[in-house]
Amino acid sequence: MDQNLRQSIQNATFFYLMIVVAITTIAQLTTMSVIVFANISGKENVIAASVIGPALLGAFGIIRIMTNMQYLQADMDDEMKATNFGSGVSAIPFGILKLIFSAIFLLIAIMQLQGIYDIF
Repeated sequence: MDQNLRQSIQNATFFYLMIVVAITTIAQLTTMSVIVFANISGKENVIAASVIGPALLGAFGIIRIMTNMQYLQADMDDEMKATNFGSGVSAIPFGILKLIFSAIFLLIAIMQLQGIYDIF
């Protein structure tokens, strides 16, 4: 693969990651503020839907983006791996990171749902 094309795809994927994380984080913080500060009695299901939507968007978005990065990492040729950039990218454990980041989004959603419904 052409190195300029690879770098362009990597940059775009990284920016997609930042956009997904930013949107999901803002949505989660807004929902958490509503749970903590607003009177949500009778509106639990609406608030729960606003928790579940961003959590799934974040989790699946992270999985898709990190999978793209794994493909780019696997497609690196020996010349690219020999550079500082290539060796740095080769060392990133995208498979583990996508599971960790997805789990974080889901754990936050579970904690928020617990705050809405007093499950535990």
